[in-house]
Amino acid sequence: MRKLSIAAYLCVASCLGFNSCNLLDVPQENIITNDSFWKNPGDAKAFLTGIYNRMLANQNGSLWGEDRGDSFKAGEIGPTSNAWAHALLETNAPSYRDSYYIIHNVNLLFSRIEKLNFTNEAERKQIKAEAYAIRAYAYYHMLKIWGGVPIVTEPTLSDAVINKPRSSKEEVMQVVLADIESALGLFTKEGYVNKHYFSKPAVLALKADVLMWKAKVHGGGATDLNTAIECINAVEASGVSLLPVYADVFANGNKKNNEIIFSMYINRYETESLSIAANTTSRTDNVSSADNISEAATSPNKSRHVYAPSEKVRALYDMNPSDIRKKSAIIDLVQGETLLLTQQNKFRGKDYGDDRFFDDDLIIYRWGDMVLLRAEANAALGNMQEAVADLNQIRNRAGLDDYEGAMDKQSVEKEICNERLRELFIEQKRWFDLVRFHSGGTIDIYQEVPNLKDKPNYPLYWPVNYNDMVSNEMLVQTEGYASSFSR
Repeated sequence: MRKLSIAAYLCVASCLGFNSCNLLDVPQENIITNDSFWKNPGDAKAFLTGIYNRMLANQNGSLWGEDRGDSFKAGEIGPTSNAWAHALLETNAPSYRDSYYIIHNVNLLFSRIEKLNFTNEAERKQIKAEAYAIRAYAYYHMLKIWGGVPIVTEPTLSDAVINKPRSSKEEVMQVVLADIESALGLFTKEGYVNKHYFSKPAVLALKADVLMWKAKVHGGGATDLNTAIECINAVEASGVSLLPVYADVFANGNKKNNEIIFSMYINRYETESLSIAANTTSRTDNVSSADNISEAATSPNKSRHVYAPSEKVRALYDMNPSDIRKKSAIIDLVQGETLLLTQQNKFRGKDYGDDRFFDDDLIIYRWGDMVLLRAEANAALGNMQEAVADLNQIRNRAGLDDYEGAMDKQSVEKEICNERLRELFIEQKRWFDLVRFHSGGTIDIYQEVPNLKDKPNYPLYWPVNYNDMVSNEMLVQTEGYASSFSR
């Protein structure tokens, strides 16, 4: 993250670490809004760093983008989540406090930054652009998880919280797109300053992602799809490209490489015990007898093999024996002819001698993702030649020949859906991909996800946490979930 003085960082950490019982989980006025903090541009920079750290904490795990999908089966060490089992209830649903905490602090930054004396106005614009992008990302995250949520664009500066009802998903989408446009209008540099922070290309990638969701999940049309393609083309013009070697994209010593558009920096002291890499990697003592233990990224203390790659993941890689991504994505730990377990092999972290720490960057957007998203948009528009051209870029880098299957819309879209799993395994994209392709009519998600096969009417949005409903009497439960809360 940004380099700060120890005093400034501790100030931000204490401010952003304060917990309250309110739905928006906001700090008290005299702790974080005191004028003794908001004195100079450095305070705004420090505060923005704190927001990025909270964003990382909210995203660094498998819960949102992977657990409900088809990439995982139960591993050797539990427990698996209620989301993976599709046993979500208002009593076990995750709260959206963390997202609102991020949003509150962005709102607070906006309320303070105009009063600070910047000698370089471009610096103020850069901070505001990144803040708008973070807020757009936070609302987009909630939109994909819960659909409609309360819209809050002003900071809560006291205990006198004004509760709001859930806005429609269309209204939330409008806020997301408005914040994206605000961010794009403020960046003074066309390219990258640091790929660990939002940049104009990163926000264009976000806009393409959002418009694909709007087009396919919200029933948007060709305009959204075409604009998404334009955004991806603009990202391409920023200089990103596919690395020649797939494994190099994820190499711990190759962070911020030329394929990365936006990633979040993690150092060894910021690793979470239940990060997505740790959650899908075995403890060393569980596989110490494996013949190939030296080839695997295990940890005696940091690993917890909650999930293993699913049989579907293995089958999709095995469809093409020459697919070099399989070796990079998963590894079988064996003793003789006996398979001990299979674990992820993509995010290997770094062995520091005392232990392995899973400190690989959290990749939010990379060019391989965008190429396949552009293929998906073109396929949805009926532009099959363009769609397959992008599909082949990804296949060729993986060591595969060009796609030679059927060229009808359904077949090409299905192949793109499968290719996204092979290319983006455990990159926190799969559940959202499945919802998008299901909404677009390509797949039946209830047949794709094993734990949904006996639940044909199970909601794809998540329930609202019971305590959140207690805190805000104006909330109603997500459609499809029983509610025990009465007012």
